[in-house]
Amino acid sequence: MHLSAHYIYLDSKRKMQRKGVTCVILAGGQGKRMGTKNKALIPFNNSTLIEHAIQALKPQVDEIIISANRDLSYLKALGFTVIEDQTKNQGPLIGIVSAAEHINTKTVVVTPCDVINIPDTYVKELIFTLELTKSDVVVAKTKQRTQHLNCAFKLEAIENLKNIISEGSLRVSDWQAQMKTSYVEFDRKGEQYFKNLNEPCDFSEAP
Repeated sequence: MHLSAHYIYLDSKRKMQRKGVTCVILAGGQGKRMGTKNKALIPFNNSTLIEHAIQALKPQVDEIIISANRDLSYLKALGFTVIEDQTKNQGPLIGIVSAAEHINTKTVVVTPCDVINIPDTYVKELIFTLELTKSDVVVAKTKQRTQHLNCAFKLEAIENLKNIISEGSLRVSDWQAQMKTSYVEFDRKGEQYFKNLNEPCDFSEAP
């Protein structure tokens, strides 16, 4: 099957009416590089990482689902649907598939809870590109790296994702490589978007 990848550069001021979109915030990791702490609950800027992500994304989407495997009572108290992985400790793809069974919109946006500096045009640009290119998946990209877990996709793409998992692959990039995937460059003006806080030292360097 021929697969194509498109790279889109968008004007951040482009106006686009938001349609039904659900955001899945991934908070089910084991946090090994943080001493097994639940990264979602780590303090950050007078809040927690999960609340920081919610604050950035809530104005951009219609619904938020949190994919998590511990501290469920705390997360549910934030007022959003919390879904546990069908199979624990198998990576983010399992979290996405598990959450997908509870999604009522046709379009899904994903972000890990430990990614900061999410643009306020994040969802708008991903969804615009998804529709413009008629892609199955759209992935955020910076000059430093491709942010495979910062992506948007049509809910119907979940069936292909299930097939990938059944074949034994749990790599997000493997799934995206089998789909019609496009990319959006976000740091066109030098902003350092999508900084990932993986280790304690990352917090001291965070803005």
